[in-house]
Amino acid sequence: MSSYLIYTDDSGDEESSFFTALLIPMEKWPVTLRQWLKFRKWMYTQHQVPTDYEWHTYQWLKGEGRPDPDNPDNLINTSVNLRREVCEKALKAIRAIGAQQGVSLLTCETSGPVKADAYAATVFALDSALEKRDAHGVIIVDGGDRGVPDPNVRAAHRDLKLHSRRVIEDGWLQPAHASQLVQMADLVAHVAYQSTRRKPKRKFMWDWYRDYLHEMELECRCRR
Repeated sequence: MSSYLIYTDDSGDEESSFFTALLIPMEKWPVTLRQWLKFRKWMYTQHQVPTDYEWHTYQWLKGEGRPDPDNPDNLINTSVNLRREVCEKALKAIRAIGAQQGVSLLTCETSGPVKADAYAATVFALDSALEKRDAHGVIIVDGGDRGVPDPNVRAAHRDLKLHSRRVIEDGWLQPAHASQLVQMADLVAHVAYQSTRRKPKRKFMWDWYRDYLHEMELECRCRR
């Protein structure tokens, strides 16, 4: 029987909400984290972005923040084109991790801006998918800076049938700034969102899901 650590994050707008889950086999968790940290080390070596700098895809692609505060002239602080290149490098790293370590993903979309609806749909879809695979999983949720439990997160888990549920416990809160793998889920969630919503200003992202992430889907919900 397999078990997974499942890292989640959200994206969306006023019309639709998305939650993406990255399912990491528990026995592959150490090497998965190690491979992602290898990519973060590359970011530091090539662009002087500290490993503990919080990756938030929306801000990153807008050119916000100063990843290298000690060097104002570093292009990574100002060049959106360079940041796009780094984003694609990150997606290639995630694709390699998926292929080598059996990491998979699942994204759910619901209409409207209420993220709690998308989270509940994701929990239900994960529970169903895990049952088909005779597996169990624990969900790790971005808990924000204060780590205050969201009652909607708890409600989604409590709605599962106790005698048959495969998602164990309530969601475990982990602030994104403290979790490399929640940050990785943030990137995947934003790419899934852009592949579906196809915002004109993000046209360069429209095919990223197809090119880098589709093959990792736990169950095809085709966004190619």
